[in-house]
Amino acid sequence: MDQTASQRTILVVEDEIFIRMSAVATLEDAGFLVLEAKNSVEALEILSRHPETNVLMTDVRMPGLMDGLALVARVQIDHPAIRSIVVSANAPGERARNAGAFGFVAKPYLPKTMVQAVHDTVPWHKVTHD
Repeated sequence: MDQTASQRTILVVEDEIFIRMSAVATLEDAGFLVLEAKNSVEALEILSRHPETNVLMTDVRMPGLMDGLALVARVQIDHPAIRSIVVSANAPGERARNAGAFGFVAKPYLPKTMVQAVHDTVPWHKVTHD
């Protein structure tokens, strides 16, 4: 693992398995370390064990008590260093920004659109360790 891997960790939260698998594969192919969760409860559990996570990429509509927008708001409070990207076919980008998201990707999307959203959200070359 290269030295920047810990600076390039993304958690993908998506309840639809094939969409999640595709997103994970695309981001891994782009050189990111990718964690995955199928709902908000699982995502919060993973984040508690992986403080190296930089980006949360979440769908809006998911089963359970907390949808993706609520997850973004919760992560902003519990993990303020993590930047969130909302991916949705239904919720407008304004709702994502109001929840605290740094980025928004409309479904359906091209793989390069998702990778670009991550690069736009966290300027990797500017990340430094104190």
